[in-house]
Amino acid sequence: MPAEQEINELIFRGFSAQIRIGDRPLTIYKPDYDEETKTASGWIASEPGKEYFVCWKKNDVAEYAASGRVSIDGPRTRSILLARADRTAWVVETGERITPQNERPFLFSELSTTGASVVSTAIIACTEGDFLGIVNLSDDDNILDKNIPTDPGTIKFEIFREKVTSATTQEWIPKSSDPFSTRLHEKTKKAGGHVTKIGDERKTSTARTSIQTSPFTDADTTPYVTFVLRYRPEGILRAGGFMPGHENQLQGEVGADNEDGDEDDEEAQAEAEIAALQAALKVRVASLAKRKGVKQEDVEADLARKRRKVKQEEAINADLYFTPGEVIDLTDL
Repeated sequence: MPAEQEINELIFRGFSAQIRIGDRPLTIYKPDYDEETKTASGWIASEPGKEYFVCWKKNDVAEYAASGRVSIDGPRTRSILLARADRTAWVVETGERITPQNERPFLFSELSTTGASVVSTAIIACTEGDFLGIVNLSDDDNILDKNIPTDPGTIKFEIFREKVTSATTQEWIPKSSDPFSTRLHEKTKKAGGHVTKIGDERKTSTARTSIQTSPFTDADTTPYVTFVLRYRPEGILRAGGFMPGHENQLQGEVGADNEDGDEDDEEAQAEAEIAALQAALKVRVASLAKRKGVKQEDVEADLARKRRKVKQEEAINADLYFTPGEVIDLTDL
């Protein structure tokens, strides 16, 4: 079966979007284009600790300018930049602007925990619209409804068509900026393997200015096109089928002599995944025991009873209880 063609930018409705680490555009997997919602989406493999740039462009000279509004891990706008009517070069945002001259870079980051309470590990199902993964969560109620990411692992570009109403540039005035949080509360029921944090403040090469604009037409009060790039660790994307597996990458590049090595790699990967799930179950059981105020052994015994009961019911008639392809969510046990 031929491998899917790799792309490093989404191109839709006359615009393009991509994410870069340095000069390297990240590969976009499983691209999807929805004419009804005017949205293009895809998946990228995030690299923790690496700084990334948010990039978009208008592909052709047009009679309208365009503004790109970028939000990260939730609805808060982190960047608004303008491409004039005659501009077709990439618009590159290297961080969140704090002052006209200073910014703080975007960094892929591991999710952290409060450390003040038992941390649970959620094993989240994979669905067509939103693949999550295995992630550390906190049960500390003090972080609820604060600066937690509401849509972790998501970079959203909203492109609006504009017309410039004044040729005079003005001083750029920053809006108040809330911090990026790298913690999640388990009650949010949202998770992603990575989130974004902002790095230390630094000086940029150019000072930012602003200019007056208005919608190009009455219909341009809503985005002309939206790009959504969801980022996850490489291992999660491979496990979910969003990114080619190790065996697909090696197809056509290795001969029969390397077949034993491939099997060893697969076995090692399977053992690592099993160990991760076992560790996740242990921590989850400890969290449930703490929440219920019972011994950990009691929770394990209760789960074992439930598993035995399920097996007995399956032996009676599995077809009465399960539909082929059905996903059973066990995260609340």
